[in-house]
Amino acid sequence: MTAQPPRADHHELLEGQVAAVLYEDRETGFAAVSLGTHSGPQTAAGDLAPVHPGEVLRLHGTWQVHPRFGRQFRAEWAERMTPTTGRGLERYLGSGAFPGIGPAYARRVVQHFGASTLQALEEGEKRLRQVPGLGRKRAKALAEAFRDSRDRHRVLAELRGLGLSSTQTGQLYERWQAGAIERVRKDPFALIGELPGIGLETAEKLAKTVGMPPDSPARARGVALHWLREAAREGHSCLPRPLLEHQLTVRGIPAAAAELALRELEDQGRVRIEGAGHQDKYLYLSRLWEDEAGLARHLRRLLGAPSGAVATPEQVLAALRRASLRPDEGQRAALDMALLQPLSVLTGGPGTGKTTTLRLLLDILEAGGWGPVAMASPTGRAAKRLQEATGRGAGTVHRLLGFEPRSSSFRHDEKQALDLRYLIVDEVSMLDLPLAHALLRAVPAGCRVLLVGDADQLPSVGPGSVLRDLVGSPSVPHTRLQRIHRQGEDSGIVEAAHAVLAGRVPRSAPFGERGDFFVVARADAPAAAELVERLVCERIPRRYGMDPLNDVLVLSPMYRGPLGVDELNRRLGARLNPGGAGAEWCAPFRAGDRVMAVRNDYEREVFNGDTGRVLQVLEGELLVDMGGRPQTYDRDGLADLVPAWCVTVHRAQGSEARAVVLVLDRSHYLLLRRNLLYTAITRGKELVVVVADPGALRRAVANASESRRYGRLAERLAQSGATSSSSTTRGR
Repeated sequence: MTAQPPRADHHELLEGQVAAVLYEDRETGFAAVSLGTHSGPQTAAGDLAPVHPGEVLRLHGTWQVHPRFGRQFRAEWAERMTPTTGRGLERYLGSGAFPGIGPAYARRVVQHFGASTLQALEEGEKRLRQVPGLGRKRAKALAEAFRDSRDRHRVLAELRGLGLSSTQTGQLYERWQAGAIERVRKDPFALIGELPGIGLETAEKLAKTVGMPPDSPARARGVALHWLREAAREGHSCLPRPLLEHQLTVRGIPAAAAELALRELEDQGRVRIEGAGHQDKYLYLSRLWEDEAGLARHLRRLLGAPSGAVATPEQVLAALRRASLRPDEGQRAALDMALLQPLSVLTGGPGTGKTTTLRLLLDILEAGGWGPVAMASPTGRAAKRLQEATGRGAGTVHRLLGFEPRSSSFRHDEKQALDLRYLIVDEVSMLDLPLAHALLRAVPAGCRVLLVGDADQLPSVGPGSVLRDLVGSPSVPHTRLQRIHRQGEDSGIVEAAHAVLAGRVPRSAPFGERGDFFVVARADAPAAAELVERLVCERIPRRYGMDPLNDVLVLSPMYRGPLGVDELNRRLGARLNPGGAGAEWCAPFRAGDRVMAVRNDYEREVFNGDTGRVLQVLEGELLVDMGGRPQTYDRDGLADLVPAWCVTVHRAQGSEARAVVLVLDRSHYLLLRRNLLYTAITRGKELVVVVADPGALRRAVANASESRRYGRLAERLAQSGATSSSSTTRGR
């Protein structure tokens, strides 16, 4: 007997045989059918697919009046019953659900066995071959298809009875077939991260439905793994043990069960526990522990390599004479560091001369014949900017390492190191722990490494705070450039960014006058939203000649509210793409919409933060132009895209646009931080307009606190005893 689904008291039952399938979408599981019932034909719709004429359904749901199709039974859950009448069996077997069996063969089978047809189908091929004209091949196919259909319906019915959706039950069956029920009953928490839409709350409901005790070791393990995965999504490499145990306590898991679960996870190799006393212990997902420990190990290896100049003083002086701009004291110190140290870090804000220093370094390396040299960035758009700024080739870190999509691994590692003598990596603030580890493990002995980035920007989307940990470590040579070189009437964006870093509210250029940084005060959220729409769609295009579809980036700290990403996307999409053709299956995306990738897709070479335009809505596919390369996204792939008329500041990290419009409101209180405002301002190349509640702007500037990211990379470097002849230099 299959488990019954949780039903409200007002739910009703409708039972009948499928006379016709009116509509079916096997991707979503939705279907509409005409049922033959005791009271005549009735229409039913719901999560019924796949469904075939002749099947007998027992539906749980309610009667509704559809505005277009009239009265119909809305099914929330379905049980499949095998037809018992001769006519019903004929229709069922001849419906096309069984390969090689049409209406004629179905009639033969039923006429031959009569009331024993079901028993014959159960007995299999040998019994079915008694039917005249039904050969061995057809008999075998019918027996196997009937058995598969019976098992599938039984498994899907029981899984649906546990409260899972038709899509989830279908995915579970495809993965584990008849074993799906046992897996769900044994450990519902193992489904977290395995199937889309199954998180902790769904797993908790399943656990309660299957009768799992609250103090079950499987539940404790599942909750612990969930919080470690959540921590990684929030940027943490690990969690302090007391913090994780608190989360388990909040979920009602006794201390003894928590202790046992953590010990079991460690024994299974899924979790690593580090530290001495209980309060000082840290818990890692094993893969993140390997990345952090491995990165520290390779940093020590590179820092311990012999130092020494890679160019003669004459070559350096010759490069300086050729340069159109003379380096200041800080840039010269950074250049000397990069030429002397086996591994070093160059950081600084906009306009402080990082690019000038890089060009000088590349000139010297080329003149001295020191190569091969490679330049890379975490994303394609950042690599393109690096290439344009230096006039040399640059690519993504993934391309450099030779990412293999099928195995989700890199071709280059310790065993097959890169063929390089100097590696320059830009935008290192975007480099998370796993990618940093993968990169440095592939650096060969004798290769110099320079890591470049702005340590004051938001940290990477992925776990870790690699750049900040390196800049904060006395073992790692680094230079921070601070002198601003872009001075004068066109430096408003740079001056505003540095004012924010210094804790000052940035000054706006006077309205109506020339400038590239403006602050517009709007305390009323609806009025601010209207102003953003006018700025993007009218004022900026008219005054600056910029294309709002391609040149303007709108940023907001949060998704919800009248000044959140969701609402601004709706407003701007309606205004900038009013006639975009769409379809129900791909909503909210329409032809002409601007979109952003939110996941690294190495096979397509589309990375988190890349933007594109929907070219066409096809049957079951979205055709999207991503950086000049058309890509197709099916229904499952839509989760990799978000509307991008407006995006969060975190999503825009590493992006640049000719114009940036940033909104700040008191409702954004929790995210109003200095590094968020700084990151947003530095996304604009030619124009930045901040539409802000004055109180929200003051809060963002004053709030220098940052959400702490738990990790031990800096501690590992401090404990390593690594010594280098480095010194920390600050450019002034």
